[in-house]
Amino acid sequence: MSVLLHPVTDLASLLDLERVKPDAFLGSGPSLGYGRIYGGQVVAQALRAAGNTVEGSGDAGHRPHSMHAYFVRAGDERKPVLYEVERVRDGRSFSTRQVVAYQEGGAILNLIASFHAPEVGDDVQSVRAPDAGAPDDATANPSEAFFEHRSVRREREPRAHSITWMRVPEPLPDDPLLHACAFAYLSDEDPLGVALLPHPLGGQWENLMTASLDHAIWFHRPLRADDWLCFELDGFGVADARGLALARVFDRAGTHVASIAQEGLVRRRH
Repeated sequence: MSVLLHPVTDLASLLDLERVKPDAFLGSGPSLGYGRIYGGQVVAQALRAAGNTVEGSGDAGHRPHSMHAYFVRAGDERKPVLYEVERVRDGRSFSTRQVVAYQEGGAILNLIASFHAPEVGDDVQSVRAPDAGAPDDATANPSEAFFEHRSVRREREPRAHSITWMRVPEPLPDDPLLHACAFAYLSDEDPLGVALLPHPLGGQWENLMTASLDHAIWFHRPLRADDWLCFELDGFGVADARGLALARVFDRAGTHVASIAQEGLVRRRH
């Protein structure tokens, strides 16, 4: 696939897909030096492609409320990705889309997403945000992938537990779909590492072969990806060469805005 796309300089331009036919889009991303595409890029662009085919996916229309993606194989960060969307169903309250992401050689990701028209109803939060302090007090982590990432350090931290703050550094337009997709990009940063920490060689990544297998997000309440979000992650053990991490995500006011689940593959290098 040899095409020229606009340069990707920030997250907004990464999510600006080129429509090549009514239900197919091309996307590209930065070359971070990993060889493989950062998984959050493909998840975010696939969700964006799905949302681009949903009528009225802005303030008054259907918004993403859940998505589940399977990583089929590693993608090449130097090449564009083709996203083909299937319109599974359009309803008054919910719309469903399936997206397959392709590069040369075949599919690299399969995603299904559901969109929900906002409804008036009871709003009950039964979980509390962790004691994470202020983002400015957390430890900054180096990042080359269009977002800021800070870790909260606490004494006697459980082995498979992590609290981090993340945000997109530049202001984003007031577009619920764009913020959901930007959040999807951020959401892939930490779960794999936390999921695999319970492994006997957890943290010794040079001795392990690892990969993300599947990734799910539930959007509970409106969020802004350009403001600090607190990610509280827990790993739940490893079996059959797979580990699972779950995350609860809160805004700075302590509102539970989203949840994440990711399963990862882990094998010893021989």
